[in-house]
Amino acid sequence: MKDSKRLFYYLAKIKWELIFGLIMAIIFVSADVLIPLIIGKIIDVVSFYINHSIDPISYPNIFDFNLIPMYLSIISGLVVVVVILSYFFDTIISISIERIGKEIKNDVYKKINYVSVSYIDTHTHGDLISRIINDTDLVIVGLVGSFKQFYQGIITILITIGFMFYLNWVLGLIVLILTPFSFLVSFFIAKNINKHFKIQAKEQGNLSGIFLEDINNIDVLKSFNYEDKEFDKFSIQNDKLTKITCKSQFFSSLTNPSARLINSFTYAAVCFCGAILCAYSFKNQGVLLGATFTIGTLSTFLQYANKFAKPFNEMSSVVGEIQQGITSFRRINEILSTENDVDNGEEILKSPVKSIYFNHIYFSYKKNKPLIEDFNLEVKEGQKVAIVGPTGCGKTTMINLLMRFYDPNEGSFDFNSINSLIIKKSSLRRHFGMVLQDTWLFKGTIFDNIAYGRKDATNEDVYEAARQANAYNFIMRLQNGFNTIVNDDCGLSAGQKQLITIARVILLNPEIMILDEATSNVDTHSEHKLIKAFDEMMKNKTSFVIAHRLSTIVNSDLIIVMKNGHIVETGKHDELLARNGFYSELFNAQFDKVNIR
Repeated sequence: MKDSKRLFYYLAKIKWELIFGLIMAIIFVSADVLIPLIIGKIIDVVSFYINHSIDPISYPNIFDFNLIPMYLSIISGLVVVVVILSYFFDTIISISIERIGKEIKNDVYKKINYVSVSYIDTHTHGDLISRIINDTDLVIVGLVGSFKQFYQGIITILITIGFMFYLNWVLGLIVLILTPFSFLVSFFIAKNINKHFKIQAKEQGNLSGIFLEDINNIDVLKSFNYEDKEFDKFSIQNDKLTKITCKSQFFSSLTNPSARLINSFTYAAVCFCGAILCAYSFKNQGVLLGATFTIGTLSTFLQYANKFAKPFNEMSSVVGEIQQGITSFRRINEILSTENDVDNGEEILKSPVKSIYFNHIYFSYKKNKPLIEDFNLEVKEGQKVAIVGPTGCGKTTMINLLMRFYDPNEGSFDFNSINSLIIKKSSLRRHFGMVLQDTWLFKGTIFDNIAYGRKDATNEDVYEAARQANAYNFIMRLQNGFNTIVNDDCGLSAGQKQLITIARVILLNPEIMILDEATSNVDTHSEHKLIKAFDEMMKNKTSFVIAHRLSTIVNSDLIIVMKNGHIVETGKHDELLARNGFYSELFNAQFDKVNIR
C-alpha cells in the first residue's frame, strides 16, 4: 500500500473527530479574527476625541464614544470563545492522533509476528524496535503539528484575506502577493532536507541495534573485558548519528528565519503604504480608493497582516517535525507493506503422522552459497532421529525447514505422503513441540510460562510437567513457588530457565518432538535426569534431536551424520562406530576431550 493511501486509511478512523475539530477551528479562528476589527473601531473612537479636527460627518457611525463598553464586552466574549474552543480543539486533535499512534504500533507489532522468519533474520532487530517505537512517536509529533497548523492556518488565511480586501483591496493585494513567498521558501528547503532525515532514521536504528546487542549480551561483553571497545563502537555510531542530526537540524532551521524575513518585509510594506493612505484620508478627510482609511483601520490591517503571515511562519517552524514524520511513516509503511509469511496450504493435518519423507531437499540462504543439497530421508512414527555434525553443516537449518520457518528451494517434505507446502502451517506446527538451546521466558508467573501452550491446563497438569522436567523441586524452593514472577533477566540460572521451557513442551504433549541442544545449559546430573524424562516422554513418538554431545544420543533409532549440507552416514550408534567413518571421528574426538579434562 502506498504511503499516502495508508495514511488516509488511518486518518479515516478519526474522521468524525477531525470534522468536529474543523468546526471548532472555524468558530474560534473567526472569533479571533473579529477582535482586531473591533479594536480598530475603539482606536478610531478614541482618536476622534483626541483630535477634534476630524469631521465626524466624513466618518458616520464610527465615532460614537458610547459604543466602547459594548465593544469591550464583545472582545471579552470573543476571547473566552477563542480560549475555550482552542483548548478543546488542541485536546481533540492530540488525543485522536495518539489513538492513531496506538493503532500503528499495534499494526507494526502484529505485522512483525506474521512476516516470515527470513524477514526478521535479514533485518537488524534494533532497527525494527526503532521503527515501532521511535518512528511511531515521530509520526505522532508530525501529525499533531501538521493538523493543528493546517486547520488553523487555512481557516485563518481564508478569513483574514477576506477581511483585508474588505478594508482595502490594494493593501490586501500586497499581502496576498508577498506572503506566500515564505511558504515557497519553506517548501523548497523541506524538499531538500528529506534525504538527511532518511539517513538520520537509519543511523538511529543502527545505534539502537548496538545498544540492544550490548544489553542482551552484557555478561559476555564483561567476561571478555570488552567494555571500552564496545563503548568506542557505540561512540563512533553515536557520532555518525549526531553529525547527520546536526546537518538535518541546520537545514530545517533555515525555514523559519527565511519565512519570517519575507513576512517582515511584507509587514513593512503594508505599514508604509497604510501610513500613506491614512495620512491622505486625514488630510483630505475623504475617501481614497473607494473606502475610508483611519488609524484604527491601519491598526486592524497590520494585525491582519500578522495573522495572515502567522500560519506560514508556524508551518515553517514545524516543517522539520513534519518532514521527520513523513520519513518515519515511510519506514513504518515498509514493514506494513511487507507480505505476510506465505502460506498456500489448504489441507489440515488431522490424522497422526505415520511417516515423514525428506524428498530431495535443496536449500540455501543465499543463491550463490548452497547449504543443503539433495537431502533424502524417511522417518517413521515413533523413531528417535538424531542429527549430528560439525557447526554450520545444516542441522538447525533442517529443523527450520521441517517446521516451515523456511521452505526448501527444491524438493519437499511429505507428511503421510502429503506435501507440506499444501498443509496449513498452523495445522502442521500443532503436531510439533520444540525445545531450543536458547530459552525464552516472558514476564509472568512460572505457572503461566509453563502453561503457555495450553491455556486450559489445570494446576496438577502443570505440576506434573514440572516434575517430569525435574523443575518441580527448585520451583517450590522459590519464595512464591509457581507464582514467582520471572522473565529472561529474573535471576534464575540458565539451567533453571531451560528446565521451565522443557516443562512447557512436556505439558503440550506434542506428537513430534524437536530437541535442539535442549540440555546444553544444564549440569551433568540434571542432564541424565532429563534424558530419562525425554526417553519416557518420547515413547511411541517421533523425535528429532540435535546434539553436539554425542553421548546423549547413543540410544537413538537412527543417527544422521551431516557434513556440508549432505548426509554422509546414517545408522545406529554401534553401527556407525564400527564403520570407523566421520561419526567415529566426531565421537572419538569428544571422548579424547573428556579424557584430557
